[in-house]
Amino acid sequence: MDLKEFFASQCRECAQKLDIETPAIRKLTSHNRKAEELGVCAVFSFEGYKVLISYIEAGKSAYAQQTLWVSVSLDSDRQLPFSLYDVLAFIEPENFNCYTYTYVDSQALMKNCFNELTPLLIRITPALTEFLENGITKNRLISAQKDNINRYFGDNVLESGEMLGGAGDKIIAMMLQNFYEAEIEAAVVGSQSLFYSGKDEKALKKLKKSKRNTLYQQNLQKFLENGGKSTPVSIAVSEASIKKGALRHGGGVKSSLKTIAFSLLFTIPVALGLGLVYTAICALFFKGNVFIAGFFENLLILPFFSFLLGTAIALNFIKSRHENKKQADEKTVHTPKAPKVINEALKYFTIAAESLALIGCITCVFSTAPFYEYYFEYSQEDFPLSQSECMYESIDYIGVIEGFYDNKENNCFYEEKYIVIKTKSGQTIDLYNSTWLSADKFTENEDFFAEQGIEIKTFKTFEDYKNHK
Repeated sequence: MDLKEFFASQCRECAQKLDIETPAIRKLTSHNRKAEELGVCAVFSFEGYKVLISYIEAGKSAYAQQTLWVSVSLDSDRQLPFSLYDVLAFIEPENFNCYTYTYVDSQALMKNCFNELTPLLIRITPALTEFLENGITKNRLISAQKDNINRYFGDNVLESGEMLGGAGDKIIAMMLQNFYEAEIEAAVVGSQSLFYSGKDEKALKKLKKSKRNTLYQQNLQKFLENGGKSTPVSIAVSEASIKKGALRHGGGVKSSLKTIAFSLLFTIPVALGLGLVYTAICALFFKGNVFIAGFFENLLILPFFSFLLGTAIALNFIKSRHENKKQADEKTVHTPKAPKVINEALKYFTIAAESLALIGCITCVFSTAPFYEYYFEYSQEDFPLSQSECMYESIDYIGVIEGFYDNKENNCFYEEKYIVIKTKSGQTIDLYNSTWLSADKFTENEDFFAEQGIEIKTFKTFEDYKNHK
């Protein structure tokens, strides 16, 4: 029996204790076109409303995997989502116990969760039924929830308090789903989760920062501001659950640092590899050159592309290691996979990183300026994939500019040599981007250029060059 089947059996036992009909068990699917299976849901039917207990096996958010979540659906407003917390804000406004269970990865842990959840449902069901039978109180709940949704999106998305009709239904359905997932996230990794885990000060700080708190969260904020304290969750979690929960409350920082460390680790061999490819292409493309201007300048740009590709390799490595790692807990039946949206994003990021690394390497090659016996090649494009030729016989002079004034009034001078080549036709070829390290090669090869009838002129500043006639 896998966890979904065991979940269904626990829901049937819960229904027996509630003395109601056996719940309907249905698949929990995503709202995208593919309708991907996310888990399973049990629907408990009551007069005028339904209580839904969901086992989110592989949620849209990586944090919400293997989570037990309780929600309420009104027969009169089936599209409007309510979490159990939204209803508790009315029938038990000072009830801040945790009824969301995350990383439920074993039958034993799931049974413990239902042992705590079932008495709660037995206790609140009469009050919930009475509250929803009363038209006035039910309308208060509906109105408050619509206000929560409008506040969350910062606009009156529910026109005149009613659902939009026609083509707008799909948009509204997507927005309601977004709100629903935000409520789950708040309970799993947000302000509520901080409170449930005993971090009252952090929870209050986060609640104060948010301008989109639900009524339940507003009540929680007042409770904390008045000196209220959290009650530790009584559910015991497995060792495997603790490991999977490492992303919560600061664990994400640790995970991010690990990812950065792996990225840097993979960047080193990738940079060496790209450097060798760059050097090999230069050697192959620029045979017989006298010297190459800009070779080292462009070599220094490659680490950026290497880091992108190294990060992609690191993420794939971490993902592969996570998927291949065996469970430490023998009772664990199912290990959730990363949501497909994450896998797709990683795939496209890897393709983009590989493409950028290749294009970056080629761009660096064509950004260099090889000088041959009778001509040189250059490109002045930002992302060059080709070069132009310039014969020495068409060159008037080569200018070596030693620096420039950033602020002439304050005499702020920066020494950063670069090259400009003036042709007899009046064209200016600016090699600034590719010669700031190799500008000295032009003065070192002054005799070579003299043989071509080309004079090397040195200018102290860019202003001196502009004033030269």
